[in-house]
Amino acid sequence: MKSNELLNEAKSRFATGHPKESIELFTKAEAEGCNPVTVYLNRGAAYLNIGELDRSIDDFNRVLEINADNERAFYYRGIAHLMKGEFRHAVDDLSASITSNHERGAAFFARGLAYAELDLADESLRDLKTAIVFSNKEVDGFANLFGENRTLFGKSMALLEGDRGPWSLVMNEDEVKKLKKWIE
Repeated sequence: MKSNELLNEAKSRFATGHPKESIELFTKAEAEGCNPVTVYLNRGAAYLNIGELDRSIDDFNRVLEINADNERAFYYRGIAHLMKGEFRHAVDDLSASITSNHERGAAFFARGLAYAELDLADESLRDLKTAIVFSNKEVDGFANLFGENRTLFGKSMALLEGDRGPWSLVMNEDEVKKLKKWIE
């Protein structure tokens, strides 16, 4: 199989729900000399998808060594840090992603969660309010990554609870319900 065909097959496997198979193919594509940024970015996303967070971070670091401004690498590495409970690192990476791409609603949502877990309620509120204006599809996709890891966001949920929650002062009931749906 030619290297480009190998890379395309790896992407196809990942897109159709076979991340472990795609990782093997991305690794073969790397050995065949395919574009390393493409390989590392996609393989890192596959590692992220199966919860191998350190390996995903390693691949995103490789992307950023080659291309220090790669917005997607910052975004995905930020998500990996968030999933590991490394909230300060998550904020740094997600901020870099947002600086490059103001249209990535899931980055605002993820950074809002990280801020909440760092007890930075005002910053969290700002980002979560911003995330609400973006499409549900993007943020739903992000929320589905977390599965059982959502228990990480206890402080975020506490901010949403009850009439005394600080978010209830600036968000309407539908907005709070939407955020809870993404976190729960």
